[in-house]
Amino acid sequence: MLNTRRQILSGLSALSLSACATVSAPTTMSLGASPQKGLDYLFTLGVASGDPVSDGFVLWTRLAPMPLAANGGLSAPINVTWQVSEDENFARIIKAGQSIANQQWAHSVHVEVQGLQPLRQYFYRFIANGQNSPTGRAKTAPMFGAPVDKLRFGIASCQHYEQGFFNAYNDMVRQDPDLIVHLGDYIYESSWGPQVRRQATTEAITLTDYRRLHAQYKTDPALQAAHAHAPWLFIWDDHEVVNDYANLNDENYMPRDQMRARRAAAYKAYYEHMPIRLRSRPQGEKMRLHDYFYYGNLMTMALTDGRQYRDDQACQTPEDGGAQAVNCSELEDMSRSMFGKAQESWLMPSFLRSGATWEVLAQPTLFSRLYQKDRDGNPASWSDGWDGYPATRDMILRAAEQRRPKNFISIGGDMHSWWQADLKTDYSNPQSQTVGTEFVTTSVTAHSYAYNRFTQMLPDNPHIHFFDDRKRGYSLVNVTPENWTFEMKEVTSVYDPNAKAHTRKKFIVESGRQGAIDV
Repeated sequence: MLNTRRQILSGLSALSLSACATVSAPTTMSLGASPQKGLDYLFTLGVASGDPVSDGFVLWTRLAPMPLAANGGLSAPINVTWQVSEDENFARIIKAGQSIANQQWAHSVHVEVQGLQPLRQYFYRFIANGQNSPTGRAKTAPMFGAPVDKLRFGIASCQHYEQGFFNAYNDMVRQDPDLIVHLGDYIYESSWGPQVRRQATTEAITLTDYRRLHAQYKTDPALQAAHAHAPWLFIWDDHEVVNDYANLNDENYMPRDQMRARRAAAYKAYYEHMPIRLRSRPQGEKMRLHDYFYYGNLMTMALTDGRQYRDDQACQTPEDGGAQAVNCSELEDMSRSMFGKAQESWLMPSFLRSGATWEVLAQPTLFSRLYQKDRDGNPASWSDGWDGYPATRDMILRAAEQRRPKNFISIGGDMHSWWQADLKTDYSNPQSQTVGTEFVTTSVTAHSYAYNRFTQMLPDNPHIHFFDDRKRGYSLVNVTPENWTFEMKEVTSVYDPNAKAHTRKKFIVESGRQGAIDV
């Protein structure tokens, strides 16, 4: 995100930590809630499910009686039983098995459940050392290509533990989504901005650092409840590793061998704390996260990785290897890629060709062109965003123009703000063809101080129809064969763990009609 924000925030004093030191679980929680059972309770980090398919999903937990300890308070392997039931009381258990939680993977458990019925709700739990985990709920996806009449899902991004409580998830759970999509910055590796609670480390570098951060985030009761309520899909952005990183390059020119070790530690901790499949288990500094998600004939979603494989940012200076507003010939190098050539080769053959009513690109940030100027008033591009990688964006937009999907939607996060825009074949020509619709969701807690600067850019960007960065929250999407309804849900405050949420804006995309209608 914006490189200047640390400078802006450096003069701000931290908010009082004592005012919100103790957080109680919201009364609306049921699934995922578990009373404390003593200092030896193993399931302090809750349970989660992810990557639903038509016959199953991934189940996750991590045993950690001491979540912020280097090893979670455990050393010896522990046998863990998992159960999937048709009812919340586990009177009709239909799948069960055992796994071993060991120290190598921080006593995390990943179970890939198979053999279930499509488009059906199930309950699950874990048992270890005579203790029951909280109960979670997961729903399978429909069969590939099967007719589906509706889907509801939440979208979240950018949740900084220090900068607020994750109360957006309280309202998200009340909306009862079938699915939750997280678009990156699940953790923040460093400490900055206003603080209502302290992170376990001010700058994560080692495996222990990243493990402690992930564990600490998972102790948030609202986040635990959301994980227990519905299966999740994930992509990541930069702060899961370090601000503005690109492949094995960071903004401060960390030596390559150190950056490789840091990324390997971050990816390992990420895997240990997420309900993702065994095929994503990292190999050193490499970890595959990109994938396709299919929801019957209603929606196909391409989940992309905009960090691991990208080329380094263009036009860097000796003082700054990260994001800047730049204008140089390197931006026009058609070989530079946001996704990397291997991921492009995976994405493009199937992209926008599934035949689903809604074809969705899930990527980390604002996809549309954002015309802006540098400090001297010259045209500039933000080097860390899509404007810094125009060749990859043009490739995707050309595909949308040529393949003519029924509906093309891009969703993103990162910006700590809401955006709604048209996807254009030529952003220099406002009259050019609109090939899709874009929505960017605001942050769960991470702050933004760019309202005036972005607002001043809008007259030069007629394809952008809405922007607001003054509130935190999430987005709620209701999908039918006829309409894509996108609600921007803002919370009244991130400093109150039980703050309420309301709809800031609501847009509808009618199937077969490009662009969104403000309702």
